[in-house]
Amino acid sequence: MDSDSESTDSQQRSESLEFHDEDADTQDADWMNKEHPGHTDAVLACPMCFTQVCFVCQKHERFAGQYRALSVTHCEVQDVLYSYGKNGLLEPIEADHSLPTSDVFRLVCCAECHTKLGVIDSCDAYHLFHVLDDPPVSL
Repeated sequence: MDSDSESTDSQQRSESLEFHDEDADTQDADWMNKEHPGHTDAVLACPMCFTQVCFVCQKHERFAGQYRALSVTHCEVQDVLYSYGKNGLLEPIEADHSLPTSDVFRLVCCAECHTKLGVIDSCDAYHLFHVLDDPPVSL
């Protein structure tokens, strides 16, 4: 290597250090605690586009990979009503159905790529089961 390439490497390293913010992790953690207070079991993301969709949720006690949340981000709720059929799959139902409201759900999709992520129930609780989960980071 000649001295010109060594000085260029040294200059690039010093320039890259100018873009490093030592306080960024602490600032990010402070923002998360302010915007999304409370304990969370995971941070959830869309499995197709990796957009984060939930920051505060509770893991289901019996079913692995399922979560309950009271709020989500980057999601759309469809107007079509659904109920679980005999085979356990969601089936669309008519608006004038005779089912108890506890058996009626609406589909929740990613706002970015429209992937189905879960459902919202009549109590406005989100049940997310087609998501990627990442344990929360403690700083």
